[in-house]
Amino acid sequence: MSTGDPERAARELEELLRRVPPEHSDPARRAEARRAFLAAGAAGGDAPSRAPAPARMGGVMGTGANAEEQAFAAWLAARAPAESMSAAVRRRARLAFLTAVAATPPPLRARRSFRRLVWGLAAAAILAVTFLLPEPERWSARLDGRLTFDGTEYSPGDEARLTAALERSGTLETHVARGRLEFGDALALELLPGCSLSIPPLPVLDGVEPLEFELARGETYLRTSAAYPGNPIVVRTTLADVALHGTTVGVLVDEQGTCVCVADGTARVTSALLPGGYRDLGPRFTLRVFHDPGMGPKLEPFPPEDRPGAAHTSDLVEFERSP
Repeated sequence: MSTGDPERAARELEELLRRVPPEHSDPARRAEARRAFLAAGAAGGDAPSRAPAPARMGGVMGTGANAEEQAFAAWLAARAPAESMSAAVRRRARLAFLTAVAATPPPLRARRSFRRLVWGLAAAAILAVTFLLPEPERWSARLDGRLTFDGTEYSPGDEARLTAALERSGTLETHVARGRLEFGDALALELLPGCSLSIPPLPVLDGVEPLEFELARGETYLRTSAAYPGNPIVVRTTLADVALHGTTVGVLVDEQGTCVCVADGTARVTSALLPGGYRDLGPRFTLRVFHDPGMGPKLEPFPPEDRPGAAHTSDLVEFERSP
């Protein structure tokens, strides 16, 4: 690591922290990497000029691990891998380490003792952030049939492969069957047959970062749980933006326009075709915005479940009640 250049140090540590991809989060793999790191730390060795990959972490502790380093290694060894963490925690841990290095006076950074300390701290931070601290939540998928994500087809049994692909943004398209995504126990999405939904990159549920989806066609249901931290959710269509607030909502795009159904909570529908530009929608109400401006928006309550025309909303209500 280039301790004399904070910017380069930041880039090198950033590169090292990215070396373990999300699909390598198996607890056994993490435990093996931790053991390899601790064994290398006990054996000692000189720090290389660039950060090594986690698969070969030898030498980062410096020559002759002292009693404090050995005690710290024992403390790390006693910690079992956790199950989940947010990317925000990773960013804060990395930023704290880089800030401490950048704030150190250049003469001190030039000393061999400081270089050994930096490498010891870097190794501890990398180990903790990459292997000990919990990893971020990721999408899980349940497929009832074939769907496509950015041109690649996935079928039942391909859920793990799809989950890895969902780390990035892209467009999900269902065909004749539904697809369901869940983000931990906080958020659930269901894509009905014939749906095309663009999803954002893997979100960080910190209560702040917006989650923005784009619905090109078909229908999708979204549901937040009591564990949802409150990140703003927006579903965009060609006619309207739908902002969700602690809710279960269905959004439909068809040849007539956009339809929003709220089963629980509230949603704000923003559109140039609405009087005043927006409409707040409460539970058990449907709002339809038509392409034809002469038709005007249509607001109506959910029909009773035993009445004609209730099939559309009863399916959303069933999604609301599902586990």
